[in-house]
Amino acid sequence: MTRPRTDPLTALLAAALMLAASAGTAVPAHAAAKSKIDWHACKDAKGAVECATIKVPLDWSKPRGQTIEIGLARRKATKPGARIGSILMDPGGPGVSGVDELKRKPDLFTSAISERFDVIGFDPRGVNTSTPVKCSTELLTQADEAKRQASRSAADFAALRRINQKLSQNCRKLTGPLYDHVDNLHVVRDIDAIRTALGENKITQVGYSYGTLMIQQYAEKFPQHVRALVADGNVDRGLRTAWDFLDGQTAAMEKNFVQWADWCDETSDCALYGMDARKVYGVLRERAKSGKLVDPTTGVKVDFDMLTSRASAVSGPEYWKDLATIFKSLYDGTSSSSPSPSPSTTTTPQQPKLPEVMTNPRQAMWCQDWTFEIKNYSELKSYIARLSKRYPNIEWNPNATAGALDCVGWQGKTTNPQKPLQVKDGLPLVMIGNINDPMSVYAWSKSSAKQSGASLVTYEGFGHTIYPSTVAFGPSTCINDMIDAFLIDLKTPDEGVSCPAIEVPGEGTRPTPLPGSPS
Repeated sequence: MTRPRTDPLTALLAAALMLAASAGTAVPAHAAAKSKIDWHACKDAKGAVECATIKVPLDWSKPRGQTIEIGLARRKATKPGARIGSILMDPGGPGVSGVDELKRKPDLFTSAISERFDVIGFDPRGVNTSTPVKCSTELLTQADEAKRQASRSAADFAALRRINQKLSQNCRKLTGPLYDHVDNLHVVRDIDAIRTALGENKITQVGYSYGTLMIQQYAEKFPQHVRALVADGNVDRGLRTAWDFLDGQTAAMEKNFVQWADWCDETSDCALYGMDARKVYGVLRERAKSGKLVDPTTGVKVDFDMLTSRASAVSGPEYWKDLATIFKSLYDGTSSSSPSPSPSTTTTPQQPKLPEVMTNPRQAMWCQDWTFEIKNYSELKSYIARLSKRYPNIEWNPNATAGALDCVGWQGKTTNPQKPLQVKDGLPLVMIGNINDPMSVYAWSKSSAKQSGASLVTYEGFGHTIYPSTVAFGPSTCINDMIDAFLIDLKTPDEGVSCPAIEVPGEGTRPTPLPGSPS
């Protein structure tokens, strides 16, 4: 589920936010009380950014009990005389820092929004400048490797259960009672505390990827405090099982693979032109499974996980030419000068020495929000067999499967389990869905909009989220104009509206992939 807002999950196409000018006028929708936040200049920020923390209850069922801190960052409206209020950016992940996003990106929203709103970023509880969830770096590394190997044998699956159990016990010991109170419903209540501290009677929010859950549940719990909500790249709270999750993300990758293969078979400057791209990939896939696929550039074996990770580049048209060149090199066994279009490589670059303990709330957040545990090795193998039959090119997506394996052996309680949304009729709520989004898949946005009564805006292109820009191809003025008009003037987009794709296969800037998807 995610853009560099997250997560965990191995996102190839995390969409960054760039400047897009869009004009508009509006009268401030509400009068704001005086802020109760002690702002000060941030360190290491691009431009004028202020930082602060507020205190909230550790356990919202005990509002007078122990407190924790929530980190904030702010860029003031560039036209204060026309200021409408504050706009809060809800980051993805789970576990992405909204404070760091705001500090790094002066163009987090369009110029029209930055003129009229104080832009606020926050770190959800457990993340970065908020009171953190702490875990052993060694155990985190072991858990990642165990998820990679869990599909190989019953013994490997049992090893994953043991390491996940150890990891959750370790994180709880290092973190304390916060560890069991980082579900999305606690985050939503923190957001309402932020609204109160900002002095806003009603607040405007935009959420991305996993942050769309914050938008959705805020709409459920605090409809009286909503001015305008936008959820871009939705995660579906109506998903019932791990199978629903795996099937959705694998279907999206298969669809994008077919589009890439069709393009290759029809485009003369594709390196696989005339070779049948599906057939070539099928050969590579079987070689990888049998342990016979070797990267000719490095001499390192490429297993199925590595190959699938590279193939995830099918979800970004800016990578299509390079991906074909890489696959031809693997197929022919000759070295290629093209850069790998995948976030995973077959060689491990020298990494700086990591601390013994790291901030990492992912497992706790994910497992408190979803009842997605795969019970045993037999169930995992049955899922893989069904996926492989249904999606004959990709077969199954280890990146998605990793999300479904996070909670195997986890020691904790799912305190905010998924269920269909129940949102008050008539709320100013807009959802955006990309028809080729490989992580927050389009079907999830459609389902979330139907459950909530939100207006759904469809983007007919690629990438993980779209407002206000993609990194590779720039802004969609169609999307930006509609969303800006909603956020500024509360003009709801027309029912069933869509915007054309702006991507051109094989062209565009190739951004460094960042995490931010829900998997």
